[in-house]
Amino acid sequence: MTLSDLPDDPRDDRDQSTVGAVKDRMDSGTDVFATLAWGLRRFALLVVAMVLALGVLVPLALSQRSGVYEATAQVGPITKLELSNTTPLPKIAETVFNNGAVEQRVRVLLGQNSGNVIPSRVRLVAAQDNVVLEVGASASSAKLAMNLANEAATTFSFELNKYAQAVATFALQHRSVQAKKVPKLAGGYASVALGLLAGLLAGVGLVGLILVIRRPVVHPSTARDVTGSPVLGRITLPRHGPPTGGDSRAIGLLCRRLSNTGCPTVLVVAPRSGQADRLAGLMKESFVRMAELRRAQQRNEGAQAGPPVPNVAAPDSTEAWLTAADSTYTVLVAPEGISSRKLRGFTDGHDTGGSRGVVLLNTRRRGVKLPTSTR
Repeated sequence: MTLSDLPDDPRDDRDQSTVGAVKDRMDSGTDVFATLAWGLRRFALLVVAMVLALGVLVPLALSQRSGVYEATAQVGPITKLELSNTTPLPKIAETVFNNGAVEQRVRVLLGQNSGNVIPSRVRLVAAQDNVVLEVGASASSAKLAMNLANEAATTFSFELNKYAQAVATFALQHRSVQAKKVPKLAGGYASVALGLLAGLLAGVGLVGLILVIRRPVVHPSTARDVTGSPVLGRITLPRHGPPTGGDSRAIGLLCRRLSNTGCPTVLVVAPRSGQADRLAGLMKESFVRMAELRRAQQRNEGAQAGPPVPNVAAPDSTEAWLTAADSTYTVLVAPEGISSRKLRGFTDGHDTGGSRGVVLLNTRRRGVKLPTSTR
């Protein structure tokens, strides 16, 4: 027994597969947007934090950094190059530059006994097919940057000339006479705007990653696919206090649908017992009012008796499931946003073998759209 809509005309059965396929594609697209919208609402603080971090904090931290100056000195051969071509020159220069002598000289100038100085403070630029070797240096002042570049280049040329079978005699050809200030990475309104945009994209991307991993159940089509049961509708209840008029109407429509199943007993189960107890209590009150209205109609002349009002229970013991009859209808309460894995495990653990349906429960204050049955 299900609550899915059935074709009114048996001749329409042949068209149901085509209609169902189109509807599944529409539900799939709607599910993606509904899940993303739920994720952005649920993790709005995360998105705001990423926007503030990349759009405000990072540019502010970069703008507060002290200025950096760069200077360059040039080393080149003063005799004929003993090579048929310049192809091996960059490799030879890098080997000599990194032999430790240049690093030791820079450490002495900086008064630094440890830490990285190559290439953070001095570096070699050896271009292909070029006999000019550039030694660059970075420092917090222009004078120190030029001094580092010149001393490193002098030491480098001395090391190149130490080898008996050298490819040529090298010397410091051009001393560093000026240093340029390196522009800061962040500053001004443009960097803030780019940071805000990057933070927004990063926040949305992070939320999307969380949704892919968690796979929350937000749309009826997802709940139907995970549980394999029809979705009876969606109910919105306040976190505290009695339901509003629209919430009560939604529960009443749900109870009327359940009364048409003909099952004498309705079991309400939820991942949290408090949710099941609360919804079961509200459904009992709705069924009581429904029974009173039906008795009043039966007293009128010509009124027909409606289907019996089922008994509602929220079982909290294993015995209740062992004694559940085939005529028992199970209402699975799926809190909005529950992970697909958790809902699937919960559904498997409360399978009586009888009829069942799913109700999506939202405990936030928002509009109600209920109930609609879903294939």
